[in-house]
Amino acid sequence: MKIRDATASDIEAIIGIGHRTWPSAYGFAGEAYVRNGLATWWSTAAIERSLRDTTVLVAEEGPELVGVGNIDLRGDVPIIWKLYVLPDAQGTGAGTALMAALLGRAPGRPVRLEYVDGNDRAARFYERRGFTELRREPGERDGWPETVWMEHRPQPRTDVTTGEEQTSRRVRIGAPRGR
Repeated sequence: MKIRDATASDIEAIIGIGHRTWPSAYGFAGEAYVRNGLATWWSTAAIERSLRDTTVLVAEEGPELVGVGNIDLRGDVPIIWKLYVLPDAQGTGAGTALMAALLGRAPGRPVRLEYVDGNDRAARFYERRGFTELRREPGERDGWPETVWMEHRPQPRTDVTTGEEQTSRRVRIGAPRGR
């Protein structure tokens, strides 16, 4: 499994991931919700915007893309807007690898994301990776599920040479000098 930066040549495959994941991930919210989400977030124009404005990573297994994630680093707190893995590739480590790579793009910083209430699999996945709930927002339309915002805070580490807490993921405890 390889995690890499997405390119314009990946757009069709990324759209395919959206169309293969959204119906099963959000079917509980209704057909209109799924149709709106695919049209809004998985169109060619939407993916081109993501590539321009955010860091988009893909999980590649052989010649096929099996997952996609993106993180927006423009604000004070980075936001992960997408993290999707094809149903057949779920449980293979692709989601975990994408999450680690996305968090790695914002070392030492808190990172937020949102998911749709009712997507219990996503909630469990994020909780197991250290995200905690911040708040809930009402659905965009009547009858649509709430949006749940979560945050991941980097774990402080103690520098063994100074005894001081460090929050940067780049702290190298015991690393030899000059390398």
